[in-house]
Amino acid sequence: MTFKTKDENIAAVLYGAHDLRVEKRPIPQPQAGEVLLRIKATGICGSDLHYYLDGGLGPRRIDSSKPMILGHESAGIVVSIGDDTTKLKVGDRVVIEPGRSCGVCSYCCQGRYNLCPKMKFSSSLLQGPNDGSLCRYACFPENLCHRLPDNMSFDDGALIEPLAVALHSVERTPIKVGSTVHVFGAGPVGLLTAAVAFVKGAVNCTIFDINQDRLDFAKKYLPNGVRVVLLPKIKFQNAEDTITWAQDNAIHFLRDLSNDDSDNFADVVFECTGVAECIMLSMYVVQRGGTVMLIGLGRDKTLMPTDIITTREVDIRGNFRYANVHKKAITLVEQGRINLSSLVSHRFKLENSNILACLPLPLSNADFLAV
Repeated sequence: MTFKTKDENIAAVLYGAHDLRVEKRPIPQPQAGEVLLRIKATGICGSDLHYYLDGGLGPRRIDSSKPMILGHESAGIVVSIGDDTTKLKVGDRVVIEPGRSCGVCSYCCQGRYNLCPKMKFSSSLLQGPNDGSLCRYACFPENLCHRLPDNMSFDDGALIEPLAVALHSVERTPIKVGSTVHVFGAGPVGLLTAAVAFVKGAVNCTIFDINQDRLDFAKKYLPNGVRVVLLPKIKFQNAEDTITWAQDNAIHFLRDLSNDDSDNFADVVFECTGVAECIMLSMYVVQRGGTVMLIGLGRDKTLMPTDIITTREVDIRGNFRYANVHKKAITLVEQGRINLSSLVSHRFKLENSNILACLPLPLSNADFLAV
């Protein structure tokens, strides 16, 4: 099905650090099994900011001769369909799941397609560069487009992607009714992880962050009774100093929550910052036999206190994006169990010449922008 319009496909294209250009790209035509979307809202992820500010993420750097369209938190409207599409039609409102796996490897066959070694994830350099969805028109496989309910906005749809990260991570832990959880990081993933934990039955939740504004927002956004801890802004040059600090301060932070620090250890700790100091502190504020879920991506290597992990039988788990949770995430929002609208902190038009350069850094609250 050929799509014709006088509209232009404007895209935010990254060439290098602080070099983001708004360009006109051809409108792609959907291939077999694909749909063409008119993108209506896109969130700016922390990875997008890293790519813009640093010119890369981890060891991978953008090549100016191979620029990349940013963005992967998106929702839009189907405007054209390719051959062999059977579930979607023109006019459908959808949420995009931005990772294209191979579909045939052992991980894909197990349903753990987020671990597919051939994964092409939108706006990432791994197996790429892979163009993202910070543009006006983009094609995606039909099976990666999930219908957006009528009572949800396109902004809600864009926020389903970080909610999927939170939901996947919570489902990989033994949270049950009555659980106590700690969350390090009051950014979008941290807030949503805490919100999902409450939905799953957690009754006590403490948010740790270095930004008081974020903590103030967390107290408004999350259910009554959420506790917050303002961490000092410190950075150690070596792992031994980090361990000493965590050992000396863990009980101090817990006692600030209540007089009986023994009741303040968490059944599950979610580490959403990737910061070495927070990772280390997580090991000291989790209950004996508890679980620490590592979500944030920071340094590629961090020293762990193996004596604590072993003698307390602490389970350390990793979380990489998500698999098979988008529809469940959409249902949580549709039913009013998770609120997404208040997380939108800023809005920009795609036509702005340099979207990320306009950001009022450092960002507050959820650091989410609908474009």
